[in-house]
Amino acid sequence: MRLFILIRDPFKVIQENKSDFLIWFLFTIVTGQFGILANFIVRHYTSGTSLSNSIYIESTNGSFYTFAIALIASLLGPIFLNFIKSERIQFRTLKTFTIIVAIFYLFITGIIYASLHSKFISSSLIGNLSIDITQTVIYVFAIIFASYGYCILRLELSHLNFNNINDPLFNEQNDEHVEEILHAEPLLNHDPNGIEL
Repeated sequence: MRLFILIRDPFKVIQENKSDFLIWFLFTIVTGQFGILANFIVRHYTSGTSLSNSIYIESTNGSFYTFAIALIASLLGPIFLNFIKSERIQFRTLKTFTIIVAIFYLFITGIIYASLHSKFISSSLIGNLSIDITQTVIYVFAIIFASYGYCILRLELSHLNFNNINDPLFNEQNDEHVEEILHAEPLLNHDPNGIEL
């Protein structure tokens, strides 16, 4: 149940500022498809290739794998920079696991892409159109995971209450403890036994 909350709740920041998410989605996800869409259009007007054949060609070329890998790779930089540059790191656990999942996702997707792409090159026939389920799942997951990463980055700026998914505020507790010690320091002239320090 806790895992479900950690996955679901960050998406709530989209409701807070839909226009920001829409702009991010258009410039990151939609414009990332321009190469694929251009290939569809060029094939249609130059050789009359149907949309299904064109999707199959893009699939055998690994275009959807490439987009998924580039999308997740572009997510790593901003999350990592936010993680190391924030003065007070909030949502440390979510950011850490997002970075870990992204790295493993890239590694596994790269292996799958290399192995399946070499298989397709040796045995691809246009007459036998079939959907590459693995590539479709990786492609859709990349879009969802990148959107999740966007939401993770927006959590600190949100005015909504996300204390239920934030880490225990270790930094704030440490800062408060240090401040208490600093404020009490001038008063600490004697140890508990009354000996002057």
